[in-house]
Amino acid sequence: MRDVISPAWREGLVFLLLRTIALFAALALAGLLPSLAHAQETANWTGVWDTKWRGGGAQIRFEQTGAEVKGVYPLYNGRIEAKADGQTLVGRWFEGDRQGEFSFVQAPDGASFMGRFASATAEWWTGVRVTAVEGIGVDQTSPMTVMRSFLQTMNESGADNVARATGGGMGLAALAAGLIDVSDADRGGLNMPDYTKLLFSVIDKTTFRLWSLPHEAIAGDMVTASLQQYDTNVVFDVAFRARNGAWFIVGPPLGQLRAKLAEFQAARGEAVDMVDDPDKLASPRDTFKMLLGGITEVGDPAEAALDLRDYNPAVRADEAVLLERYLKKVIDRIGYVYWQEIPDDPKSNTPYVYFEHPSGNVVVGPVTSDKGKIWQFTPETLANIRALYADIEDVPVAPEFAAFAASDPFFATRGFARVISPDLLTRAGPIERWQWLALGFAALAGIAVGFLANAAIRLVAGVQAEAQRSTFLRVVAWAVRAVVLGLFLLFALRPLGLPQAIAAPVKAAGWSLIVIGFVPVVWHFIGTIAGQYRGRWPAPGYHDTLISLSTGVARVAVLVVAFLLLAEVLAIPYEGVIAGLGIGGLAVALAAQPTLQNFLSGLTLYADRPVSVGDFCKFGDQSGTIEHIGMRSTRIRSLDRTIISVPNSDFAGMQIENYAHRDRTRFVTTLQLRYETTPDQLRYTLAELRKLLIAHPRVIDDPCRVRFVGFGPYSLDVDISTYIMTADGGEFLAIREDILLSIINILDEAGAQFAFPAQMEYSAADLPIDDGKRLAAEKRVSDWREAENLPFPDFAQIDKLTLKNTLAYPPPGSARYREAEAGPQPVDAKATLEKLRWSLPWRKATAPS
Repeated sequence: MRDVISPAWREGLVFLLLRTIALFAALALAGLLPSLAHAQETANWTGVWDTKWRGGGAQIRFEQTGAEVKGVYPLYNGRIEAKADGQTLVGRWFEGDRQGEFSFVQAPDGASFMGRFASATAEWWTGVRVTAVEGIGVDQTSPMTVMRSFLQTMNESGADNVARATGGGMGLAALAAGLIDVSDADRGGLNMPDYTKLLFSVIDKTTFRLWSLPHEAIAGDMVTASLQQYDTNVVFDVAFRARNGAWFIVGPPLGQLRAKLAEFQAARGEAVDMVDDPDKLASPRDTFKMLLGGITEVGDPAEAALDLRDYNPAVRADEAVLLERYLKKVIDRIGYVYWQEIPDDPKSNTPYVYFEHPSGNVVVGPVTSDKGKIWQFTPETLANIRALYADIEDVPVAPEFAAFAASDPFFATRGFARVISPDLLTRAGPIERWQWLALGFAALAGIAVGFLANAAIRLVAGVQAEAQRSTFLRVVAWAVRAVVLGLFLLFALRPLGLPQAIAAPVKAAGWSLIVIGFVPVVWHFIGTIAGQYRGRWPAPGYHDTLISLSTGVARVAVLVVAFLLLAEVLAIPYEGVIAGLGIGGLAVALAAQPTLQNFLSGLTLYADRPVSVGDFCKFGDQSGTIEHIGMRSTRIRSLDRTIISVPNSDFAGMQIENYAHRDRTRFVTTLQLRYETTPDQLRYTLAELRKLLIAHPRVIDDPCRVRFVGFGPYSLDVDISTYIMTADGGEFLAIREDILLSIINILDEAGAQFAFPAQMEYSAADLPIDDGKRLAAEKRVSDWREAENLPFPDFAQIDKLTLKNTLAYPPPGSARYREAEAGPQPVDAKATLEKLRWSLPWRKATAPS
């Protein structure tokens, strides 16, 4: 074992351990490692609490002595007697002759509680500690000041859907209700908080100046002021009454308030709440059915009940599953859901508030979609559901849901963290402490497993020195670490239940690591396969072109697939770009025409095979050796050892002379001999040159020509043409040199000399004319003229037939003369000659007998 694990490996493991310890130390210093010791103490209930239940609410002031807790809420003339046990408060409420049992569970931070009435498990009761009420003062010295106090408290409470106070909304509404003087009959059975909100809604539709209200020298204890809606003629008359020196707003009957609100809305031209019913989610009741019924069905249709428009598409599906569970967990603690208690009016546009809590409400609202108007849980509900669950987690599940409460990896993990230490559930930024720790553990585990996987690969491949390790193995080592780390991050998302603010970057990082890890491995794997195929061919030049093109296409495909995967993970809208290619296809084709032309020309070079890698060729006015034929261009090594890069489209259109495919090399030269060379000297030279070529072992037999071809301006020209049996340029030069040196020896033996360009002047005395031969020649021409047989511009046809084949060739004395001796003239030839003679009437000469 000591031989297998090298010292370098041991140092690496020690370094990894030190890094792990350092990370834990950093987490501890950051305050993310809480104390494991946690003692359950009795919660503190003393103080003012702003509470709400279905259809009502009140401000309660608790006083606690040990475990005994007493409270009062004057709005309903109620009191509370209860006993605290840990975070739980169990007791009874009293309102006149009415009473009942309740149970509250305080949130871990002590800022809120959630509870239920024992008489009806579906009825909830929530509360939050009041901090905003203390800063609001009430002034009832005049109608103006009482209206100012009323508007201030209602505005701060969030009655206009714009919360201005930090908690205490219910308490502020209770303060505002105390400023209204209205009888039970005028309220028409509506509870005081809702009546107060309705009155505020009516007043909120008007525009007026506070100082215009009565506030000085008021006669009597009753006064009226007119509040007008801006830019309309609708007026609301509000009355004020003084009692015991304090002014109150007189509440009109409920019917008048509702009629006035409708009149204000009609004057503004607000839309009537009537729309066509879509197929699904037509009402809040349908939305609840979809949520609670769809969670247990295959395909998870409950996601349609959530308004996820604000969520990152990369994590939308994962978030939907987790948010559904959160909603179900919260509803399980609120109580059993009776469908008949939830509105089913598809014409309504008013959001339905199912549950209210200081940490967040459960609200279903209308949403406009491509199907029309549908009802979904609002984005605000989804954004606050984690904090809401954290505050009411200790509330027992409603009895009706206890048997059906489902477990989930996230909630199971969270429960385990709670068992270890409740402090782990404390929020640290956007998530809780245990989630930060678990995410760090997942990253560390991914890094550690990546190193272990690399160790296993090295053991299988054999332990080698770092310098001897192949590039492919080094790439694999880093790729394995990236892929393993990415997998661990992805696997951790579901049990950790991270919100999208953390889940989106973690998921993007995980998939990016996986894709980035695979790309270089596949890239090198393609290159390795290409190298193996190149080694299989004895003459790889031709196949190297196809391998090079295939390798380039495969690698481009890998990059495109990797880009699409990353775009999908990172929610980059690439579909529009791809669809746009159809519209701008012509422009793209024109822009990419040179590239496509070069690529197709590369395929043509492979199919037509004018050259291959390693071939020496001449193209245009340049020469060189082909080194690479790629997707775009061909690289050529010139004779000067430079690289010439020629686009494939240009190279394929050139006239290419490939020297590598020739089987022999042509030898051609012309010997120029002096005019002083005698005919026999010339014959001797020609014969010896032919002997030389025939005898040479590297010269082919046919064609092998040595001929006297003409009289040059200053020389007798002899052409030599044959082929040397070699395709190698260097060897050809050596053989040609040997032949040329032998030719010099032959000319020296014949006494012949090479001619040089020169001019010679002759005098009559140097070359005297033979008068006898001159007179004989002139006499023959004169005879031809007299016989009208002068052969100009040409011989007569009969003379041509007479002369045909009368000269002996090869000449007499030649070694081949005997082989070509003329035989008797054929009978057919004689008959043709005789016929031709009689067919020429213009001929006056007598035909020979």
